[in-house]
Amino acid sequence: MRLRPIATTAVAALALTLGWPSAAFAAAPTVSIVVQDDRLAGAETTTVSFQFSEAVTGFDNTDLTFENGALSSVTSSDGGLTWAAQLFPLSNYESATNFITLDLTGITDLSGNPGVGTASSNEFAIDTLRPTSSIVLAKSMLGIGETTTATITFSEPVVGLTAGDLVTSGGTFGGLTQTNPMTWRTTLTPTAGYDGPGSVSLGTGTFADGFGNTGFGSTATFTVDNTRPTATISMSDSVLTAGETSTVTITFSEAVTGFTNVVLLFPNGTLSPVTSSDGGVTWTATFTPYTNTAVTTNLIVLNLPGVSDLAGNAGTGLAFSLNYTVDTVRLTGTIVVSDTSLAAGQTSPVTVTFSEAVTGFDIADLTIENGTLSAVATSDGGVTWTATLTPTANVTASTNVITLDLTRVTNASGNTGVGTLDSNTYRIDTARPTATIVVADSTLGIGETTMVTVTFSEAVTGFDVSQLSVANGTLSNLTTSDNIIWTATLTPTAGINDNTNLVVFDAAFVTDAFGNAGNSIAISNNYRIDHIRPTATIDLANRAFAAGETSPVTVTFSEAVGGFDNADLTIENGTVSAVASSDGGVTWTATFTPAADVSDSTNVITLDLAGVSDVAGNAGVGVDTSANYAVDTVRPTVTIVVSDASLTAGETSPVTVTFSEAVVGFDNADLTVENGALSAVASSDGGVTWTAAFTPAPDVSDATNVITLDLAGVSDVAGNAGVGSAVSNSYSVAAAPLTLVVTMADTTLGAGETSLVTFRFSRAVVGFSNANVTVVGGTLSPVTSADGGVTFTATFTPAPNTSSTGNVISVNLAGVTDAFGASAGSAIVASNTFEVATAPVPEATPTPEATPTLTAATPGLASTGTEVSGILAAGALLVLLGAAASVARRRGSRA
Repeated sequence: MRLRPIATTAVAALALTLGWPSAAFAAAPTVSIVVQDDRLAGAETTTVSFQFSEAVTGFDNTDLTFENGALSSVTSSDGGLTWAAQLFPLSNYESATNFITLDLTGITDLSGNPGVGTASSNEFAIDTLRPTSSIVLAKSMLGIGETTTATITFSEPVVGLTAGDLVTSGGTFGGLTQTNPMTWRTTLTPTAGYDGPGSVSLGTGTFADGFGNTGFGSTATFTVDNTRPTATISMSDSVLTAGETSTVTITFSEAVTGFTNVVLLFPNGTLSPVTSSDGGVTWTATFTPYTNTAVTTNLIVLNLPGVSDLAGNAGTGLAFSLNYTVDTVRLTGTIVVSDTSLAAGQTSPVTVTFSEAVTGFDIADLTIENGTLSAVATSDGGVTWTATLTPTANVTASTNVITLDLTRVTNASGNTGVGTLDSNTYRIDTARPTATIVVADSTLGIGETTMVTVTFSEAVTGFDVSQLSVANGTLSNLTTSDNIIWTATLTPTAGINDNTNLVVFDAAFVTDAFGNAGNSIAISNNYRIDHIRPTATIDLANRAFAAGETSPVTVTFSEAVGGFDNADLTIENGTVSAVASSDGGVTWTATFTPAADVSDSTNVITLDLAGVSDVAGNAGVGVDTSANYAVDTVRPTVTIVVSDASLTAGETSPVTVTFSEAVVGFDNADLTVENGALSAVASSDGGVTWTAAFTPAPDVSDATNVITLDLAGVSDVAGNAGVGSAVSNSYSVAAAPLTLVVTMADTTLGAGETSLVTFRFSRAVVGFSNANVTVVGGTLSPVTSADGGVTFTATFTPAPNTSSTGNVISVNLAGVTDAFGASAGSAIVASNTFEVATAPVPEATPTPEATPTLTAATPGLASTGTEVSGILAAGALLVLLGAAASVARRRGSRA
């Protein structure tokens, strides 16, 4: 909200009141805004004038709006009528339509009249954006005899451009032609005989736009090339043999284009496509000579007219490499093993013959199957080489060759062979016969025999049973069907028990078909001879069992056995878990659990040995028994008798607890006694019979009660704990009769007095309320109890205008019971007596002698001089008192 209109209104109103003329406050100030220069370019500024219709105040730049430039602070030198500021347009900006706007509401004249609306300046244009230029050459690389077009493009139409504004190096210009308002063209001709870089430049400030803003210059560069390309050709290897290649490098005097293998001649070989990694100056390729070729004179030839430099200048003439030789003919050969069947101890000459003399050939170039070769040697300059072949011992192979790696030997030109060369095949049998002996049954029991198998590595001759050495037994019936596998029967010596036995054979007694004799010892697998039957012992860790106890049982055999399980055991008065062994069958363990409710002092576990056998298959004989063990798993039981089954308050009763057998650990903690207490239990017969005295709880009445014994807390002499619980016969408990005393605290009650009434029962009751109470001579407040129903209290209020003595409060106990339901029947209980004296006492009639004599003056009243005047005074006093009271009432009423 603006305060000026309000102030003005206030002043106007004041003026009207005072009779001032109103015309001085009616006209709002106006203004004319003139921008002196309406076309602003480059760094130009201009003056802006503000001509008001009258002097104003409150005018500053905040009242002006101008977005495309800045204004200096407005100032006035004539008291506020004329104001001026300097306008600074934005740089690098172009706008044809611009205004300065003044918000007139922000200013007032000297009379306080605010301006109205806005005022705008004359329209003016701003162009401070300088033109730019670019020069583009149609071709930047110019060869022999070439020219190119230069195009100059401006960002806007320009004036003042001439051909003289263009500067060039390395060439000359033709005429300058304008193709449209912003584009000009000219022809660039390189300087004759010049090689190198050139440029075309347009200087900054040599042209301007329509506003006079000078432009920014630009430059384009070009290269002049008046020299034709030449080349040199080199090879990394000029002596090429089989398997070799050579890198060919063609180096031009400058970068070229259009160069391919088409313009190259490369005899007696192939050339990979030429490539360049440096922009076309250096080119490389790989030359690979033809195979099986021998030519000593060769040249690579380049046809230079087939390539051009980057300016388009083609080469002239030919370029040649240095001479290179090609020799790619490879050698061959043969290998002959003279003796093609070699037995143990034999050797054979070996001859290697090459197609030409070789170098670098030695034993390392040969691979000999199943044999070794002596050092190779030659006597004819390297064409023929000889050595001796010695076969590997203990080998049987019908197909063997000697292989030569031809790539490891070279001829005089350095060419290696290709691949490998194999000899003729030869057979080797230098393996001496060997044997394996297997005893089929490695554990031989009483009466058993077993087969022995002797297996040779090949068919043999000269073998008989006498060549076999047999421990603790004999061999018979030696037979074979193929002279390789032979069998015989082994019969152990009777009465022997030996865990280590072998059959041994010396193979030197036999020969194979090549005549190779064996030279090894054959040993059979071990076999055991066992002619002893197994026995056993049975042991129980615990030999006296009570209920709930178990014991480990260990059965230990004289040796490992099989076939043993619980079916071989007879267990008296108990069970045994499944027997198990962790040491291979010698020691077996299980857990013995005695039978329940059994008492037997003589028991054994019996093992039938006929059901078990040792590893050799020898069965046991007879039985083995454990030591004696006793079983007592009979748990104690009990009866409980309460002699007097109907008890009243003050009585007691004997209680007798009789167990099935003597027990220990029995005391009162094992008993739960309902509605009473029990003296300490005691026994006089060693723990079978126990007695105690039962005393019922006072003030309790319950027709059904029992004494409960937790049998888990007692055990017999054997340690068997009882199970579960036992209860006595049922007994009843009757409490003493319910009594009540009613007490009136105050026995003489006058008007306005009350008294506390107390109802005290002999024990807590339920069902007692005011409905049970009869009240005489007054009323009773509701009865309440603060101690759980033993004591109740209420307040007695005597009746008014009553005079009576010998009053009581009566209670009918019908419906009132203790917590156990015992009642006092319909008995009536009365309180102590009390007197009610609330009637007023009659006043005595006065006698003449008692009538007072009036005096002339009434004490308490102010003397007024005469009775009349005194009465008047008194009346006046009463009137005053009445008035005072009336005032007091009115005030009270209002309050």
